[in-house]
Order: sequence, then C-alpha cells, then structure tokens
Amino acid sequence: MKKNMNFLNLVESFQKAVNQHHVDKVMTMFTEDAEFEIVGLSKFSGKKQVKNIFEYDVGVNTQLQFINCKSEGNIVRCQILERNDRLDAIGISELKYSSCTFVFKDRLIQSITAEIPPESVRYNSEVWQKFLPWLSENYPDKYSTMFTSEGRFIYNRENGAHIVPMLRKWREEQEIK
Repeated sequence: MKKNMNFLNLVESFQKAVNQHHVDKVMTMFTEDAEFEIVGLSKFSGKKQVKNIFEYDVGVNTQLQFINCKSEGNIVRCQILERNDRLDAIGISELKYSSCTFVFKDRLIQSITAEIPPESVRYNSEVWQKFLPWLSENYPDKYSTMFTSEGRFIYNRENGAHIVPMLRKWREEQEIK
C-alpha cells in the first residue's frame, strides 16, 4: 500500500510543478521514451515532444487539478480539472476530463493518457473550424508561424502566448456581428 501512495504523491508533485510552470522540473519526472496523449486529438512521443505541450501550457497559463485519484500497482487513474487562458478565451471556464491515466516506470512517468468528454471535443472543434479561417485571412503571418504547412498547430510556449489574444480578438469580432 505504501508503494501505491508514493505514486499518488508523484502525481501531486507533478501537479504542483505544472501549476508553478516549472517545465524543467516537470520534465525530470518523465522517462526518455515518455508519451502524452489526449485520446483522439493529439499524441506526443519522446521527452522532447512531451516538453512542447508543457511549454504550451505555460504560454496559455494552464492550471491543473487531479481529482479522484486511485492507484493500482504502477498506474494512477484520476480525472483532471483544467483551467487556462485559451479555454477562457473560447468560453470554457473549466474543462473536466473524463479520465487520466499515469503509467510509471522506475518512479518516472512513462505515459499520460487523458480523455476529454465528446461534447467538449465537439465544442472545441467547432470553435477551431470558425477561428482558423479568420486567423489565416486576417493574420497570415501569425498563422504561418503557429501552424505547420499541413495545418497542425505547433505546440510551444510562444504559440500558446500568441493564440490567446488572437482567440479573444476573434471572439470580440464575433460578438459585434
């Protein structure tokens, strides 16, 4: 039982480091071959790619709370409450994930798999479908630095910081129309 409590403590330490935006400390908690996945939306493999998502989280001022955590062996299952400036800019004050699973290897995070409820995925998708043409048309230089040539968002701290004011500006214009 004490061993399982240690994994819960690691999740708590992880939450604290993420919320303090200590990306380097967060990354010391992962294995080199770590994976981070939001089911059906994005998957990052390897420590370098995983770091990008936490850099992005700094840019959008993410705050996470892991709730209802249960530990079994080297696995911790819980839910996530997420707040950040990007969510706020699209009208979501708090996003509650359906599930989050941490898998540990040698007291390091080997993988995190999180799932967002379908209605939240749908809402976010609808916002992006309306926002992206506006961004591309009105700010083509920003668009080209924030997205790959295939149209995939580039997760990093700078793009996190840039996307929020763009979303707010777009939303203001939508409310005026």
